[in-house]
Amino acid sequence: MFKKTLLAIAATVIACATAFAGVGTSAMDILKVPVGLRSQAMGGAYTAISDDLEAIDVNPAGLTFIEGNDLLFIQDIFLQGIIYDSLYYAHGAGDAGTYGGSFKFLSGGSIQQTNETSAGTYAGEGPSVSASDFLGAFAYGVNFGKISYNDFTKNLNAGADLKVSGESIGKDYSNFAVSFDLGAIYTLVIEESDFMSNRGEFVWNKAGFGLAFKNLGTSFGAGLTPISMDGGAYIQMLNLWVTNNRVRVSMDTEYNIDNGINLKTGLEYMQLLGDYTAALRLGGNLNPADRMASGLSFGGGIGMKINGMVSSIDYVFMPYGELGASQKIGLYLKF
Repeated sequence: MFKKTLLAIAATVIACATAFAGVGTSAMDILKVPVGLRSQAMGGAYTAISDDLEAIDVNPAGLTFIEGNDLLFIQDIFLQGIIYDSLYYAHGAGDAGTYGGSFKFLSGGSIQQTNETSAGTYAGEGPSVSASDFLGAFAYGVNFGKISYNDFTKNLNAGADLKVSGESIGKDYSNFAVSFDLGAIYTLVIEESDFMSNRGEFVWNKAGFGLAFKNLGTSFGAGLTPISMDGGAYIQMLNLWVTNNRVRVSMDTEYNIDNGINLKTGLEYMQLLGDYTAALRLGGNLNPADRMASGLSFGGGIGMKINGMVSSIDYVFMPYGELGASQKIGLYLKF
């Protein structure tokens, strides 16, 4: 008799994803893999912020904050040498809202199969097979003030995305899923002031609240996708301690069908230096079992503005104890 051993499967991306997502009943493990750069450096506490392309993964309502064209590429050097590549794009269409999409591909490399006798004993190695996952998404966000303007709706954003995902191990296993996300963000402007051009005085600038329902769907072969509900809040301050900086403090509460309740918190410090920016980020996942590690993450980035184009390079380090660590690096362009 011929079959894959549990050890071989554990080497695949599916088992790696399950390892840190927790033992649960949901299908399509690529939907459980922590994604993004800035969001993950802040411990995943990004539901209320989500003002960039990572909104496609975290809260699609945040796409509304993109007014031009944004492009993001991320490479994740994942656990056990697995490579996870992501490409995002969004276009702001004025009063019609913002459209975006992403595509992710995760390669698990080759997995060595083993032979087993009818008695269940080891009978040598078999051929190698490949393992891979993919995820494609189309997202849309709109500001309600563009539909019906008043003092409340001008600060209310909503969004949705549709996702198609799949996973496979050689010729013996494959699964596909369709799911969608829904989200909303309300931003309370405490005092009008812009990070890029303010007077240098301390300002408690903004507070925000977000809600997202994610992975609402099912797979074709293994049941429900990993459904979750996320709620979050953040505050933003300008010129704290020194001039020309921005500080964000965030906290999220997540409930998912695999691991129950999880608390996340994050901190971002960004310093403006003429046409350049430097950022440091720190996050904590307060349910370490969800990450199979300490739950800490940290990262940073540098950005510049040249001839109207804003670009930045960001990095995040996420330790997973004995499993190793995930290191992500990405290039973000706004034009």
